[in-house]
Amino acid sequence: MNLARAFLASAAGLALAGSLANVSSAASNGADVTNMAGFDRIRIKERINYNLNSGDFTIPGAFSATRAGTDITADSAQGNSRTKLLHARGHVVVHQSQPLANRGKATDLTQRPSTLTTDQLDVDGQTKRYTATGHMHFTQEGGRDATSDSAVLDDATHKLHMEGHVHVKDGERTFDVDTMDYDIQTGQLDGNGNVMIASPVETPGPNDRIAGPKKKKIKL
Repeated sequence: MNLARAFLASAAGLALAGSLANVSSAASNGADVTNMAGFDRIRIKERINYNLNSGDFTIPGAFSATRAGTDITADSAQGNSRTKLLHARGHVVVHQSQPLANRGKATDLTQRPSTLTTDQLDVDGQTKRYTATGHMHFTQEGGRDATSDSAVLDDATHKLHMEGHVHVKDGERTFDVDTMDYDIQTGQLDGNGNVMIASPVETPGPNDRIAGPKKKKIKL
């Protein structure tokens, strides 16, 4: 019995060490880590520090994380694979490569791919919420562009909540406001606080003819 227990303990220890070695060597060789922190695949260029007991991990170098329709890249990250939390830092880029919801026409402006960049990003893989802090910049194909101090992108409700020096550009129109909610699907904008809307008015050029009042013909 003692011999069997010793054998099982030794085997478990070797398995644990082997798992840690596989994670470390895979990361150091630039291989992929799958199904972690709510992502299908995390590509690590250098190495990862991972605790199999707690699920805590640290990625000290550049990485990319992907799941259906979403790609994230950043300079470093830390998080937990069990709670599906990821804290990305430095030159963070979030790219939605396909519509956030599989309904409606993909050619519609509000269904086109979008990109969010920021200094820091906190990702909740369970609720699919992305909290961006520092120099948030959101762009969407078709001419829509937004910047703010911070923002929360909710992948479940398809809404982007922006706070602090919010500036939104839609073609030639601009919106400046303290806080704003943007529905990525419908294009609905809801602003609050010091709202300023600017829309250029077309002015006639020197060669443009200004039409005068039309003359009416009167029958006698």
